Amino acid sequence: MLNLEHARTFLAIIDAGGFHSAGTRLDLSQPTVSQQLRKLEAYLGAPLLIRRRGRMTLTRHGELFLPAARGLLRAAERAETSVTAGPPAVGASSNVGVYLLQRHLRRFRDSRDPPRDVSLRIGANPEVHEWLRNGAVDLAVVEWWPRASRFEALAWRRERLVAILPPGHRWAGFAALPAGALLEEPILGGEPGTGTGTLLREVLGPAAGRVRTAENLGSTEAVKQAVKAGLGISVVIESAVEEEQRTKTLVVLPIAGAALAKEIQVVLPRETPDRSPARDLVRVLMSES
Repeated sequence: MLNLEHARTFLAIIDAGGFHSAGTRLDLSQPTVSQQLRKLEAYLGAPLLIRRRGRMTLTRHGELFLPAARGLLRAAERAETSVTAGPPAVGASSNVGVYLLQRHLRRFRDSRDPPRDVSLRIGANPEVHEWLRNGAVDLAVVEWWPRASRFEALAWRRERLVAILPPGHRWAGFAALPAGALLEEPILGGEPGTGTGTLLREVLGPAAGRVRTAENLGSTEAVKQAVKAGLGISVVIESAVEEEQRTKTLVVLPIAGAALAKEIQVVLPRETPDRSPARDLVRVLMSES
């Protein structure tokens, strides 16, 4: 197969006007430049250059190969750009994609020259896991990740869980909600098998079986509306209720005696090249964690 580096060296010799100048341009020694040209000529089975009395001229074969070599390198550059200049594809679990990731993606976009967008897909944790395994996304930002040897998982940030209550609730004046209070009212969300449900059961221990969870409402936005309507209380990541806490449309309380938090992880295949857009995005995320 034709070696593109050898073709690049051939063009450098022509454009720079000699072997020494080509070596300077390519950061190669003159013997290496000569060796690469000889290998290219051996592969093509024909001489490309003639050197006489310090002058260099193209042979008939060299004149034929010159435009083809330029076309090959332009095609290679286009092929590389089609991958490296494209937007990185990110899969994010619902709360992460809605409440945590957006401002960081904007910083990534605006820090590129020219600005580079990101392709974002949001779904449930298991969906995002499957997208990453199948190569549908370049990296994932998720609330939990099952260990897998061919993937690299980085701890991005720790998100505190808080209780949310409707204004006027009998517990609204508490500085913190006792963990045992979670047994007294229906919990919207936090079903068994979810990340929140798992954390609640760790905190409540044997009493966790007495937790009354309402049906799955499908999203944190639906849960917040249900809490506002007085249908129950819930436990969510604090970032999901920043606006409601500011506007006082929900009462947001820490849970007393329980350091409930979710570890948000950035996950990507270990073989992801260091120069890839996905690695660039990871570096931005980790610098802002």
